[in-house]
Amino acid sequence: MPGQPGNHRFGAPPSSQQAPGAKRSTLMFLKTGDLDIHKRLLVIGAHPDDCEYVAGIALKMKAHGFEVRYLMATNGSAGHHQTPGAAIVNRRQKEVERVAALAGFSFEILDLEDGRLTADLHSRDVMLAAIRRFDPGIIITHRPFDYHPDHRATSMLVQDCSYLLLVPGICPLTPPMRRAPAIFYMQDTFKRPCPFRPDIVFDITAEYDLKMRMIHQHTSQMYEWLPWVDGVPAEEVPEGDRERLDWLKASPLGQRSLDYARLFREQLVARYGAAGEGIQYAEALEACEYGRQLSADELNSVFPL
Repeated sequence: MPGQPGNHRFGAPPSSQQAPGAKRSTLMFLKTGDLDIHKRLLVIGAHPDDCEYVAGIALKMKAHGFEVRYLMATNGSAGHHQTPGAAIVNRRQKEVERVAALAGFSFEILDLEDGRLTADLHSRDVMLAAIRRFDPGIIITHRPFDYHPDHRATSMLVQDCSYLLLVPGICPLTPPMRRAPAIFYMQDTFKRPCPFRPDIVFDITAEYDLKMRMIHQHTSQMYEWLPWVDGVPAEEVPEGDRERLDWLKASPLGQRSLDYARLFREQLVARYGAAGEGIQYAEALEACEYGRQLSADELNSVFPL
């Protein structure tokens, strides 16, 4: 029903829990010249482990004074080859809780069905209400060009919400936002119909170890489901916690940030000077054409080195 946020599950680090009905502070604004932006970052992923694609950026933004929330569009119910339905949903929520405790982020998991997400009106209303509840100044999500239909649908839902966030008559039970958020896409290496364009790049070398520890919390995905999908024999997956983390760092997934540093070397040097040549791990964002548009100077003011 329009205006109803649907079923969802919330989580927050203990220090950031609010009493029911408590008002959120309205003093968190970044002001640089004429730039006035809400210091809340909302990372929107399709599944409970997708927001970690930009965990390095999220950690940098938190250190920069931003409140960070992970919003997952689906409940993760299809993300396992042995554990069914509600059991894997509950397990994956606990994994996200561990990530949130490590990073000091809050999170919300929408109860939309994993593997069957579409950019329909019901899903748009659920997504719209969730974005409004957090009232972010910055949103990061998937590009609409991606191998996974849920990733593509999540991106389209965010795009479809970008203007309607400000329209009071749409989902009237959640107050409209008064400022359009700036929207960005996570980095990827897909080429068609158009490749990722790095509008701003980040040195995440200092954040890399914590990023990998965050990914490591998704045990059901990193050490069970994804190896099974990729045809990795179960006996090749280590048993010990330390051994598993080392194995994860050496895997193609663990090496992505290293690959991005090589891929975006020119942009890293442009932003960090000569130090950019030695940056080991990186992430990047592409600006979406919808939502608030930031100039190059504003990008550098909003996003920390």
